[in-house]
Amino acid sequence: MNVHLPVLMYHSIKTDPDSVPRNREIGAEIYDLCLEKFESQLTWLSNNNYQVVTLDELDKHPDRKQAILTFDDGEMNNFIHAFPVLQRLQFKAYFFVIIDRIGQPGYMGWDELRQLRSAGMEIGSHGLTHSILTDLTDLEVERELHESLKSLVNHLDDGISTLSIPRGFYDDRTIELACKLGYRDVFISERTGQIESHCWERIAVRSSWNLNRFEQAIAGIQPVSEQIFDRTKNIFKKVLTGANYNRLRNMLISAAN
Repeated sequence: MNVHLPVLMYHSIKTDPDSVPRNREIGAEIYDLCLEKFESQLTWLSNNNYQVVTLDELDKHPDRKQAILTFDDGEMNNFIHAFPVLQRLQFKAYFFVIIDRIGQPGYMGWDELRQLRSAGMEIGSHGLTHSILTDLTDLEVERELHESLKSLVNHLDDGISTLSIPRGFYDDRTIELACKLGYRDVFISERTGQIESHCWERIAVRSSWNLNRFEQAIAGIQPVSEQIFDRTKNIFKKVLTGANYNRLRNMLISAAN
């Protein structure tokens, strides 16, 4: 296996402002990628002989360059815009969905999720309500993780065992409960401390990236300015509760706009 395995995290793949749901969390637009950029990134992977795989396929071709693609939130634009590109290039991906938003305006329904799964895509949980898990009690975390997994299995059958941490907030308790409830692999936004081998750190692809910045990310290179920003952000995440951090983040984004 490669020393550096790029695990990419996408959100919206849009063609116009109407391609994304309304009333999303403040700051979601940072990750809204236009379809042209998305196509160019995946085409680059294909042209540079990257094999896009699932976790179960990682060890089948250890001599090849490999990457993993993930999508958070379950927006309908993933099905309309991203899915055809994945099919054309014969790439697989993980789609992590928020159970309470399935079938809501702008979000995929069960029919779309079944079509994705039939095409070889992986479906996983992004929580029941997209709540910040570190702000919840043990019972509330169990409900978020257990009910979301139960709903996915009831609608899509067995074989679902992956979780994407909502909003990027996790701790040892979160990971332990996830494993206890039947999740085999947990995808996180970024490393905030020592994590287990079954946790997969991802690269959040931003709308502002050009193809050169994407290539840097694939190579495991992060500009110094982004490193400083991420370190500062992680400090605030550790010091503040999830809700207080989110409130501060929203204030800064609103002020910048």
